Amino acid sequence: ATASAANNNDQISATTCTAITITDAKHQINQAIATTDKGRSAALTASQRSQITSQLSHLESLCPLIEPARSPLMEGPWIVLYTDAPPPSNGQLGPFSAFKGVAKQVIDLQKGTYKNELYVGGRGTDEDENAWLSAVLEATWQEWDGVYLDQDDRGDHGDHDGNDDTSINTRTRTRTAADSTAVDHGATTWRVDFVSLTLSIFQVPIFTQNFQAGTARTWKMTYLDDDTRIVRAGRTGRGEDDWIFYMRRGAGGLGRS
Repeated sequence: ATASAANNNDQISATTCTAITITDAKHQINQAIATTDKGRSAALTASQRSQITSQLSHLESLCPLIEPARSPLMEGPWIVLYTDAPPPSNGQLGPFSAFKGVAKQVIDLQKGTYKNELYVGGRGTDEDENAWLSAVLEATWQEWDGVYLDQDDRGDHGDHDGNDDTSINTRTRTRTAADSTAVDHGATTWRVDFVSLTLSIFQVPIFTQNFQAGTARTWKMTYLDDDTRIVRAGRTGRGEDDWIFYMRRGAGGLGRS
């Protein structure tokens, strides 16, 4: 009984230490990104960005979930606090500072859909209420099978985020190094397929673009807990073309947008 009690105490102590470490890691990240304008600041140096990336990697190493992409915690609204991605993924429409706002993701696990939302001039806790300008990308998701998207024959993988790269649109049908039966890619990564993009002014839609079938990205969930999420989003599934997104849960809470 004494040995059992000692083991339980050790487990509780280890859990407490991990929680403290995670809290400290988040605090350091939040301090580091506080003056970066969500990663968009022109004054942000390469050294600062490297330091933030290192801090995010440390938090990723502390992820409490083995299969974050399958967790019910994915559900609901998420607000981007920092990213190294270019517009519009970073909450900015084009090169104009007047069109900077908040980037938001809303995930519906039951429907297998999500929205990337951008709000400019919004109010409220998440700065997404009564925005004068908004852009909403609607998409679907499924577990990634490990096939790099530039070696998948399901459609167009050109970069429709404003960063076209036709070299990745190769139509190769061979399986890839990422596709291994020993690796459960779906446990951490989704394939997301873009459906449409709608631009609105004062909540009135003025333009809608429908994407070609197969326009896709990968989302690798590298950290997830009740209130924090890190995603590495890429064009192909290869690590070298990933953009990192550090997010907090939106004010709507779990399962509510």
